[in-house]
Amino acid sequence: MSFENNRVFVFMLTLLVAVPAGSTGIAAEKNIVDFRYSPPQWQTAICFPDDPRKTLVDQSGELLYHYGQGGREFGTRVSVKVVEAAVWQKQQLLSPRVPIVMTYRTADGLNIVEEAVAIAKSPPPKPTARADMLLVHVTNTGKKARTLRPELIVDTTLALQKQDERLGVGDGEAVISSLKMIEPAHGNQIPLETLTVQPDETATFCIVSGGSEGIADWPKTVADARAAREAAVAYWQSVALPFSRIEVPDAGIQALVDSSIRNIWQAREIKKGLPAFQVGPTCYRGLWIVDGAFLLEAATILGAGDQARNGVAYELTFQKPDGRIEVIKDFSKENGIVLWTCVRHARLTQDKAWLHSVWPKLEQIAEYIKTLRQTTLSNESPLDDGLVPAGFTDGGIGGIHDEYTNPYWNLVGLRAFVQGAHWLGRTDGAAAWENEYADFLAAFRKAAARDMSKDSRGNAYLPILMGEQGGKESPQRGQWGFCHAVYPGQIFAKDDPLVAGNMAMLEATEREGLVFGTGWDATGIWNYFASFYGHAWLWQGNGPKAAEVLYAYANHAAPMLDWREEQSLKGEHFRKVGDMPHNWASAEFIRLTVHLLALDRGDEMHLLEGMPAEWLGPGMVTKLHGIASTFGPLHLAVQVAKDGKTATVEVKPLAANCKTIVVHLPNGATRHISAQKGGRIEFPVDASAPTK
Repeated sequence: MSFENNRVFVFMLTLLVAVPAGSTGIAAEKNIVDFRYSPPQWQTAICFPDDPRKTLVDQSGELLYHYGQGGREFGTRVSVKVVEAAVWQKQQLLSPRVPIVMTYRTADGLNIVEEAVAIAKSPPPKPTARADMLLVHVTNTGKKARTLRPELIVDTTLALQKQDERLGVGDGEAVISSLKMIEPAHGNQIPLETLTVQPDETATFCIVSGGSEGIADWPKTVADARAAREAAVAYWQSVALPFSRIEVPDAGIQALVDSSIRNIWQAREIKKGLPAFQVGPTCYRGLWIVDGAFLLEAATILGAGDQARNGVAYELTFQKPDGRIEVIKDFSKENGIVLWTCVRHARLTQDKAWLHSVWPKLEQIAEYIKTLRQTTLSNESPLDDGLVPAGFTDGGIGGIHDEYTNPYWNLVGLRAFVQGAHWLGRTDGAAAWENEYADFLAAFRKAAARDMSKDSRGNAYLPILMGEQGGKESPQRGQWGFCHAVYPGQIFAKDDPLVAGNMAMLEATEREGLVFGTGWDATGIWNYFASFYGHAWLWQGNGPKAAEVLYAYANHAAPMLDWREEQSLKGEHFRKVGDMPHNWASAEFIRLTVHLLALDRGDEMHLLEGMPAEWLGPGMVTKLHGIASTFGPLHLAVQVAKDGKTATVEVKPLAANCKTIVVHLPNGATRHISAQKGGRIEFPVDASAPTK
């Protein structure tokens, strides 16, 4: 029996087989995960959580190492060629929670499966004999025995040296094979001993790559390799990651949620003895203030607030003696972001004592924002009066400008700071800061009225750049700060015409279901801007639109369940922008999925406001298992009857600071559940049915 028929754990989510856009059948329906806008090139992380060795596998199955070295994107690429002219068929994960990458190829009378897996003699966080393995299975589908001469390919800018039964790579790394390496090698191509495969049988061999420390414990036989693979599977199936917090009935969305959680912990790294949440494995291998705010919020929502707190504390280490937070120069929005991050984290963890402990630092930040505002009244520019000085926009707009993303986020931060003061009972200080915030907001309103413009369709909107510069950029460019000001910032009223105009302008740019040209690629899609955009629609009360955005977001992922920061439109010349996997994207997918089901609005918990209609099919179940909220752990269960006509929603009691639980029904009506008692209600699934 072939290897293909023997697999037990392989993830067989049928939707991973991409269906071309415009084709008939299930993929043409609305709100289906089919990866129709997947990038043509992708990378997948196979490393362990907190692993210092951030191994990636590309869409061809190559192991990627030495990012940015030797004048190339990856200085070293390790792969296997079983036979000439083998044709790539597909690539998939063993499962969303188990990052074994399986690449399928066919050749004349042969099926080839290459499994890329990270292995270690002992599990993280301190793995020994850490390496990566290509476990190659070759099935003979013909009627005659086949004798093959595979090749090991080590395409590297580093020095290669044959050392007994291993290949040395650079200084201190090595590659070994269960098949003997045959000399002479042809450049980076090393012939291996012949492999004979009988009819209807599968032959297996392995390649192992890693730092040469611990090489004596690497698998050297196929039996050892199989054991190492099974140990890796067992590790991932039992690893203590917060997979169980979110349960949705769409297999495609669930797969992306689970993979997003795994990717966040894979990108994490231990620094100074503490876990540091990082954005990605290559160019964004670090924690940025903006990205980190949402990575840390996602981790906290998932119940890992104790781990996320280290990241929050890390952000505060960037505070200067004058009170400001500065990682990126002229990026004053970092001050507001840290204020919001700290208050949001404290509210989600219900930890007033911690917020009290960092409050002096937050007061210094708030005072610095006040100082920034004062400098605008005497500097050379009249455009920024009462706001903050010119700064770096980011997210599609470079350079230093009088612009609005820095004012947006500093407004958001001051608003959160005022809320935190009230929550802590610091009413005297809160009153003074409320006045400061009101004055700041009034200055913003004055400037916004001056700078309002119209797009080509007549939508009134506020450009990101102030003054004459505003008309020189596409209206949608850099509008991430505006979306954040809507949510989580909440600085605008729901019926604010500025918000309505900006949202209409953004919607008019949509391509492939997402805002087009808002990021660094003026002709591409900034993938996780989808969450900023979807959250803004949700906060404005348009839950169905937010649900559509979630699915468009999902369909821009690679079949390997991750995202690149930005990518070209389908069918156009592909341009790479940013890291992959990009874990701000992972965090945003988790946040948007959760908030479609449960969103705190002031002192009310709103449920099912953006729940996709597709999740209300017969017998479907949706659950949130104790996710962190501003009202304590939230336990939510939605169960659809087997006949699909009715559903029940059940909620466990929340903390005393929650006034009521508001349940949004498919027909647009709402029902209430006691926040302190919890409860259960039944409702009709048919959107046209009257509410009892």
